[in-house]
Amino acid sequence: MSHKRSFFSELRRRNVFRVALTYAVVAWLLIEVASVLLPLVDAPESIITAFVVLLALGFAVALFISWEFEMTPEGLKRTQDLSPDEVIPYWSRRKFAKFIIGVAGTAFCLSAYHLLFPAPALNLSRSEPVSISQSSPSGSPSEKPSGVEQLLRDLDAQWAKAAAAKDVEQTIVYYSDDAIVLPPNATGAATKEAIRNVWKDMFASPSLVFSWQPTRVQVGKSGEMAWVRGRYELTMNDASGKPIDDRGKYLEVWEKQTDGNWKCAADMWNSDLAASAPAPLEKK
Repeated sequence: MSHKRSFFSELRRRNVFRVALTYAVVAWLLIEVASVLLPLVDAPESIITAFVVLLALGFAVALFISWEFEMTPEGLKRTQDLSPDEVIPYWSRRKFAKFIIGVAGTAFCLSAYHLLFPAPALNLSRSEPVSISQSSPSGSPSEKPSGVEQLLRDLDAQWAKAAAAKDVEQTIVYYSDDAIVLPPNATGAATKEAIRNVWKDMFASPSLVFSWQPTRVQVGKSGEMAWVRGRYELTMNDASGKPIDDRGKYLEVWEKQTDGNWKCAADMWNSDLAASAPAPLEKK
């Protein structure tokens, strides 16, 4: 028992307990600050995880230093080099308590703010007959870049299904009011009516079968614009009835609208076939 009392007495003398408590509350505050600032610069969530791991490792280092070293008027010295009777600098209880309460109170306020005021949600407008909900799979909309990326992949997949069903109105609903469509070997369509006619002409071929799939989604730092690129495959008959197999790539530019929904503002595609074999007009 005397050995235990001596050990814990030495821990108190070397201020190990106070160093541990100070490190814990400061680390808590740093984690709360990081959780606020890192999403503002589109930092991945893995950075926060790595930051927490580094703080945990730093805790062990801080305890080791507080046990092995002491700050004296002559500078940092190893504790074992100090005389047992030498007075180690004393931490004022009042100042220490004020510091701990201040830091812990600030961290608590930030934590409470996260709980009471979560990240802004995507607003879902039901004025358009879009069959996919523009929200995260969990049911609570997400503004995080990773959530927007998945949202746009889902929207693009739903768009492809609508087009494969040759539903003109359901297909063009994914375009914004000021969208432009740039099909290959044809003039661009910059109005809703012109875009509608582009799709009507494509759907006019009874043998048309096509599909597309995104390969990459990139969200801008502002969170207001993104672009989707991917591959398409197409099968149809030409004017003589001869089958045509086409494949190529496409690029879509998406913009977040004032109502919170995402719409395609620019749409273009072209074939991978050689120029000697003119690419058909049909998309994707």
